[in-house]
Amino acid sequence: MNSVFVRLSSLAFLLSMTAAGWADTAPGDRGGDVNLTFPDALLMQNGGPIIDVTRPPEPGMQAAVGDGATDSTGAFQDAYDLIRKKYDETGCFSPDDEFFIYIPNGTYLIRDTIIYRGEPSKWKNAFDICHVKFVGQSRAKTILKLADQAPGFQDPAHPRPLLSYQHPDTTFNNGPANNVLRNITINTGSGNPGAAGVMFQGANQTDLRNVTITSNDGGGRYGLWLRMGSIQGYGADVTIQGFDYGIEDPVNAEGDPALEYVTLKNQNLAGIHLTGGGFSLRKLLSDQTGHGGPALKVEGSGSQAVLIDSDLRGGSGGPAIQLAATDEEGLFARNVSTEGYGMALSRAGKAEVPGAAIGEYSTTPATVLFDGQATTSLNIPIEDTPAVDWGDSATDWVVVDDISGLQAALDSGKPVICIKQRSNKLTGDVTVPASVRVIDLMGGDVDGGSFVVNQPSDTPLLVQDGGARVSVEAQRNLIGHCLARNILNPKKLPLTFWLENVNDAASGDLFCQTGQKVFARQIDVEYRNVPQIVCNGGTLWVFGFKSECKGTAAPFIVKNGGSLEVLGGYVNMLSALAPPTSQAPIVTNLDSNASVTCFTNMVGLFVNGVKETRNGETRAAANTDFPLRGAQYKRNYVIPLYVGRKAS
Repeated sequence: MNSVFVRLSSLAFLLSMTAAGWADTAPGDRGGDVNLTFPDALLMQNGGPIIDVTRPPEPGMQAAVGDGATDSTGAFQDAYDLIRKKYDETGCFSPDDEFFIYIPNGTYLIRDTIIYRGEPSKWKNAFDICHVKFVGQSRAKTILKLADQAPGFQDPAHPRPLLSYQHPDTTFNNGPANNVLRNITINTGSGNPGAAGVMFQGANQTDLRNVTITSNDGGGRYGLWLRMGSIQGYGADVTIQGFDYGIEDPVNAEGDPALEYVTLKNQNLAGIHLTGGGFSLRKLLSDQTGHGGPALKVEGSGSQAVLIDSDLRGGSGGPAIQLAATDEEGLFARNVSTEGYGMALSRAGKAEVPGAAIGEYSTTPATVLFDGQATTSLNIPIEDTPAVDWGDSATDWVVVDDISGLQAALDSGKPVICIKQRSNKLTGDVTVPASVRVIDLMGGDVDGGSFVVNQPSDTPLLVQDGGARVSVEAQRNLIGHCLARNILNPKKLPLTFWLENVNDAASGDLFCQTGQKVFARQIDVEYRNVPQIVCNGGTLWVFGFKSECKGTAAPFIVKNGGSLEVLGGYVNMLSALAPPTSQAPIVTNLDSNASVTCFTNMVGLFVNGVKETRNGETRAAANTDFPLRGAQYKRNYVIPLYVGRKAS
């Protein structure tokens, strides 16, 4: 192999903590809230996608009562049964089964797990339900409260969730796309030591944000329980108080969620317990001063964690971050401060980082392919996704009943456009004027044409919750939230895209061009046999990803002097159809800048993890040059940290 590898000892790899790379916003839940109401035109009984639990759409369904005293368990199960019925009728991945369970403000007393009744749902290659969406009116005032000393929630060895996104008999679901939990408080009450707040699962366009999970007495087993795969998705502004573990993630093969702006407080054993696959964390505030446990405990074959820009507080002589005794756990950490602990990081019971701060650390330090290169990550300055004003649903929203009226709605001067129908076919492109701030697809698809942004504006355009092609052809930045299909910059404008939970959104050379910035918080691309995520001269920051490909597809390409930083995620190599000599590497760096940490999954080889061309010379790092992910994963491997910079 014609390569040069630089391996630094763990302690030598530590950098002094500086202000460089820190965003202005402090770690932890930012504490925002909304007051989200929907026009009656969007209710299911009026042909829309909203199931209001207090106004059930079908005869025989119970109405939830948010008075804190009336048992509303049956009402929520009725709504869930309706979701399951629609799912069974139309099938996995159909836009016709995209519905939202909406919960107005109130405290709803719950005595049993909220899940659909009966046996697990099955549909083709999906092994349970998907498209499960619970949305509250506001986090502070929309509360699901478990009854105190509830039967069935008493055994910590057999945890039981208040709200579940999968049937309890399901162990894996291959199709849990588009699940959503927003604007809600989950309270497991008192005297429920076996309770879990939420058993959450989801992939691709899955979203978890503006959520509080709490226990009145500090007890309970798990706050957020990621019990089964597959799990991807991005979440932000989450607070978890109490429980033995704030977040429990045992998912192994197909799991790598990304969370940002998370507050964990007063867990009995650890803030986060990672025993499975990957987990990317940014802006974590962990306050374990009450019990002194670690903020992050990583143990179990193949576990890979990313932790950056975070603040970990404790009250014991132990470590803030604890890695288990094997060589099959990995950690990339950067800009992490600790307080009250005996050390920042232990590994195999010994001090790995004895001080209080981590500048930059990797369990297997940087791989570089050319002499003289810097061996630290790019540390690209990170931009938070801007907030967008949704206005008043009564006066500022337009509901599109018929897709033929979409252009008229866009031209109406109203700032928020909601598309009521699930499946829509345009006869051509529509244009988006500067007056429009939000296009909400409400879980549906729009085919046959593009949303063409043809007027400049200082206000970003938000497009969310569904599938549509968006082409930005004027100086206007874009937010894509839970969005599928291509996002294009055909005129090579110096734009910024903030993408959260996007699926198949990269569009080759038109995606991230010179002068452009893209901040992709969980991106899933499954083009299979063509280049997938291309940084063509711009700046691309990726916080969690999943890629699925065959043969010659290249998950990441950075070229024309661009800068690519990938912080967590995995590549599913579906098969090794192409001969090894023609297989593309995971990362192709063509005289550009890159720093990448990720891992592989499934059956393919990815013979070369990285190829880099510098001044006309190409070198490669083969899969055998990287550590294996773990014994149970056979040929799968980890890129703990690859760094390559263009020649100066």
